[in-house]
Amino acid sequence: MTDTAKTTDSPEIIDIQHVTCGLVPLMETHLGGAIIEGVQALEFKIRQGIETELWNAFGTGGNWRLTEIKKDLFFDVACFTHVEQDELDPLGLMEF
Repeated sequence: MTDTAKTTDSPEIIDIQHVTCGLVPLMETHLGGAIIEGVQALEFKIRQGIETELWNAFGTGGNWRLTEIKKDLFFDVACFTHVEQDELDPLGLMEF
């Protein structure tokens, strides 16, 4: 079960810091549902120390871009923004 909090000025924050197994599929499920609802930005509270795994899992391609991982006192926050996929460059390699 996840806790969600939403304000009008900030993106929705989903608390999944307790998840240790199946984290990326859970995040993808939430991101997929957010596309249907028309959400443009989403943030996840995650446990500390898994930045490398998340950058590898959400590196290129897809409808969501991992923009930053913010450090906090007892958790980190992974920030995603929705991007339209380009048919000519589906992996987003032209940006490099």
